[in-house]
Amino acid sequence: MSENTKFSFKAETNKVLKIITHSLYQQSEVFLRELISNASDALNKARLKKLTSDTILDPDLELEIKIRIDKTNKTLTISDSGIGMSKKELMENLGTIAKSGTENFLKALEEGENDSSELIGMFGVGFYSAFLVSDKVEVVTKGISTKSTGWKWSSDGEDSFSIETIDKNERGTEIILYIKDDESEYLEEFRIKQLVKQYSNYVAFPIKLIKEDEEEEDEILNEQKAIWRQSPDEVTEDEYDAFYRYLGQSGTPLAKIHVRVESPIQFSAILYIPSFKPQNFGMTNDKWGLTLYNRKVLINEYNKDLLPEWSRFIVGVVDGEDFQLNVSREVLQSTRATRTIEKYLTKQIIKKLEDIANETQKLIDEDEKPESFIDYMLLWREFGAFIKEGVASEAKHKERLIELLRFNSTDENGKDGSVSLEDYVKRMEVDQEKIYYLTGLEYDLLKNSPHLGYYEKNKLEVLLLGEPIDSFLMMHLTDYHEKEFFLIDQDEEESGEENEDGDSASNSDNEEEQETKLKEGPFAPLLNKMVDVLGGRVRDVKMSDRLVGSMARLVTPSGGINSNLQRAMKIMDAQGGNAGLGLPMMGKVLQLNPENEIIITLNNIIEKDTKDERIEPLILQIHDNARILEGDVPDFSDMLKRVETIMNYSLNQK
Repeated sequence: MSENTKFSFKAETNKVLKIITHSLYQQSEVFLRELISNASDALNKARLKKLTSDTILDPDLELEIKIRIDKTNKTLTISDSGIGMSKKELMENLGTIAKSGTENFLKALEEGENDSSELIGMFGVGFYSAFLVSDKVEVVTKGISTKSTGWKWSSDGEDSFSIETIDKNERGTEIILYIKDDESEYLEEFRIKQLVKQYSNYVAFPIKLIKEDEEEEDEILNEQKAIWRQSPDEVTEDEYDAFYRYLGQSGTPLAKIHVRVESPIQFSAILYIPSFKPQNFGMTNDKWGLTLYNRKVLINEYNKDLLPEWSRFIVGVVDGEDFQLNVSREVLQSTRATRTIEKYLTKQIIKKLEDIANETQKLIDEDEKPESFIDYMLLWREFGAFIKEGVASEAKHKERLIELLRFNSTDENGKDGSVSLEDYVKRMEVDQEKIYYLTGLEYDLLKNSPHLGYYEKNKLEVLLLGEPIDSFLMMHLTDYHEKEFFLIDQDEEESGEENEDGDSASNSDNEEEQETKLKEGPFAPLLNKMVDVLGGRVRDVKMSDRLVGSMARLVTPSGGINSNLQRAMKIMDAQGGNAGLGLPMMGKVLQLNPENEIIITLNNIIEKDTKDERIEPLILQIHDNARILEGDVPDFSDMLKRVETIMNYSLNQK
């Protein structure tokens, strides 16, 4: 005798349904992920039941998920050969939103209380995502016991649902979705294939697309083999490379990290270091993070909770057993577990970088490299800026990341950008106490900088840092193995840096003494005139014995904002950060070379006639030349006119 009973949803249950179908999920397409995930759970339970019971219906029935599209009736059916449900289970699982109380579910939604590791499962809301795309949903099911009865649950998702007995031969569950007119895309094969590939590609059971034409062979849509859950020695290089490309990368990775952790948190992960970064992958690109699975079901593609931001060049997958998700299963909640995973993966990434760097250093002088050799410099050239960012932002691992830094330098062995701080310190003179460096925006400008003359003359190695991020980096590096970093574009006469004779320069001269030097020195005419012409463009003009082969340079005065900070503020201001707001930008000191012919000649001209029309354009050009060498940009329209004037003077000279 057939049984057909109609039930009303409780008032609060109806409210929850409306929340689920209108607010909870960000995209309607997730319904298929939820239903396939439920089907997979049912199949897992059936597999376990087969191991523990002798009274199994259809014991030889294949464990699989089937998807059938019926365009004529506008239905999409997802079926499984799993454990099935009884009437009681239908009432509990589909008749009530929450086993532990609908009111509690509503409270969790309203208050944002997501402290359960399985809110979706606890509240049973995944199934109701079917109403995102359906006017009506039918569930046809039969339990796994040989004594089970077939049941049909039906609802339009509004006020009520019905349950009736039916004839059903095989165990398992069919969910029939009557697709809304405006959701007809889900009746297209290509769309279903796309969603299975995206969200459920690694579900452990085959997902078959049943063809309407019986002459066509049914199609298996998923890969099933989640290699990250296998032991590393079970996975071939071809499989690693294929999965790398599945993640949207091209070519082959530079290196990989494969981990399986059982305690204290159970998760698996495969991380890749790409061979190169995509052209559109800048420091501000937001498309980064790990692909996150929960029990082989995709949660999101760009999860940023499991990696430190500096390591965003890493691509890969993490799969956990019991991740704490929000109610819609679309967002991973920040918990002790996620923090533990992030710490573990960060250590693994740093260790891999260290291993590659150490192996490169070990084999650097060998002509023949092993086939598996990974050149750290290839990695550094692509992703070095990110490691520098890590030094500046990650205090916990700063000391380890510092050892991974590489630099260009003035040493013959440093022109390929492979100098480590350890290398530099090993080459230091016995009595050298400082690590000399120079920052700028272009390496080509740095290697020709007037700041280098003194140091090259005295065979002192200088690190050359020519990337925008270097200014930020050096703001966070004060010393290395008790050797202080010294930025060589500072005014050595005020900084306390040793002069050529080894004596520390004095900074005790008062303003009156300095003024006397200007008035009484051999270059007093030039210095006084340049101060007058340049005005507020510079803080001071001085002669310096630090200029070797160069005419002039700009240096940071004592007490001024050093070049690193000034450059960093300019970069941030250009990006709209207003970093320079409220901070005084003090002018630089212009230093002149007393042995330079142009400087000597110009001083002689001023001595004879301070009103000579050649003087002012020459002074302004000397200053602009120094600015260009610093990577600064003068007003080129004014400068070009001035250059033409100077050229005319030169051509008309008799």
